[in-house]
Amino acid sequence: MKRKISINRASQAGVSLIELMVGLTIGLIITAGALTILFSNQKLILEKDVMDRSQENFRFASMTITRLVRQANELGIPANNNELIVTFDRTQRDCLGQSNNSWINTFKVNANNELLCILNNDENLSYVLAKDISEIKFSYGIQNGTSANSLVYQQRFSGNSNTENTAVVNAWNTVTSVLTQMTVSEGNGKQPTIDFIATSHLLALTKLASSGGTSHANSANDTSGNSSSGSGGQTSGGSSSSGGESGGNNTGEGNNQNETPSTMDCSSTDLNYIKVNNVVWPDQTSYTISGIGKGGTVTVVVSGTISSSWRISRDDSTPQSLSSSQSYQLPNGNNKSMTLTLSCGTVPTRSITAKT
Repeated sequence: MKRKISINRASQAGVSLIELMVGLTIGLIITAGALTILFSNQKLILEKDVMDRSQENFRFASMTITRLVRQANELGIPANNNELIVTFDRTQRDCLGQSNNSWINTFKVNANNELLCILNNDENLSYVLAKDISEIKFSYGIQNGTSANSLVYQQRFSGNSNTENTAVVNAWNTVTSVLTQMTVSEGNGKQPTIDFIATSHLLALTKLASSGGTSHANSANDTSGNSSSGSGGQTSGGSSSSGGESGGNNTGEGNNQNETPSTMDCSSTDLNYIKVNNVVWPDQTSYTISGIGKGGTVTVVVSGTISSSWRISRDDSTPQSLSSSQSYQLPNGNNKSMTLTLSCGTVPTRSITAKT
């Protein structure tokens, strides 16, 4: 006799098509949400990485420019407002961090948004310092009024033209600080512009300051350190019991008459150490250089120790102390020239004439 097996149909029931579609839809929604969060996090990470690189580029660029300006002994004449030329002692570190490597560094941005440093005005010695720098502009601190605090920063050229700003040109020999405006590309369309100021320690101590021509290092007294108001003689002579009749009665003259004038060291042997554009000065009397090119630079370098009494001036500008290295840029245009004059007391002057 065959045994009958009963089947419970309810226990074998499956899901309907509608239930399956609802389940798939919910799964897709959850998966899409998870992918959205994942992609958003990846985008944020990439943007943060770009911002970090941009900040690092700015930090390195600003620190390098600030360091070079602080150690500068001369600011070269730029070709436009987007260029900064710094001259310094060759024993100091240049923009590459190397000493005894260069003494003139030029900063500017190329078409690829890269900040370049050019060594010794040689385009073949051009190095990329930082990327994602879309623009850079330089302004120079000059006096704008009678107050010592009325220092303003103006660009060498007016706007985007080649017209020089007269206020800056006339005060060029007193400029000691540089304002840099650097625009950084962050990769998300934002291009913030960041400003920073650097001051040359050497220029601030040795040059006439930008605050109206008053020296940062010396007060407005005579060379002996005494006031020129006329009271020096009375204080040095004193009464008849201490100084007799030789001092106290000659107001304004007593002290200065007894002083020994300072001796100027104008030895011509110092000129044997001078090189002009890396060429030894032949006779140390007069020298003419031709074919430099429009806007070219003449560099006068002293490889040895030179007397502080020697001075150098460009054309009719105020003579300045001859330092270890100084550069001067020729005007743009054909048949342009400039004359550099070296002087020391009553010694006959020496001249260097440069022509395009």
